[in-house]
Amino acid sequence: MRVFQDFNPEEVEQGAYVFSGRRFLVTAGDGTKVNTTATSNGGVGQMWGKRVTFICVRKDRYTKELIDASGEYSLSFLDNEQYRGAMKYLVAVSGRDEDKIKGARLNVGYYQGVPLIEEASNVIICRVLYKKEIGVEGFIKSILPEVEEKEIADYVIYVGEIKKVLIR
Repeated sequence: MRVFQDFNPEEVEQGAYVFSGRRFLVTAGDGTKVNTTATSNGGVGQMWGKRVTFICVRKDRYTKELIDASGEYSLSFLDNEQYRGAMKYLVAVSGRDEDKIKGARLNVGYYQGVPLIEEASNVIICRVLYKKEIGVEGFIKSILPEVEEKEIADYVIYVGEIKKVLIR
């Protein structure tokens, strides 16, 4: 019988765990405008026989409005060290006020009408299957003591069917 080895989840860098500890960009557009936001809240898996991503987006983010308008989004993965400044800029600036993608010195591309970030090494194209505001009543208090209730309630969770994976 083969023996299992145990690993700290933060040390596993393959499969669904590649999201762990990395920021990635959630990008969406409504046909006239495109916006992106950097986050580390998300993952991949399977639901209802479909390969999916799940992401958590703050309710006040302009990107959320564009996901709701289009029903689609992309997840773009960039080298976090090389694009550290761009990631910080994208979190700090609102796309309602300026073209923050241009301000971060990034470029928008498209795959079948879904916007993505050209500098990415890989991209996941998704169609929204489910969305719901996250409520504090669903969390077991003892599991997330370091997260404030207000912060939890500021998010919407999206489950998106993976339509394509693009790799350079």
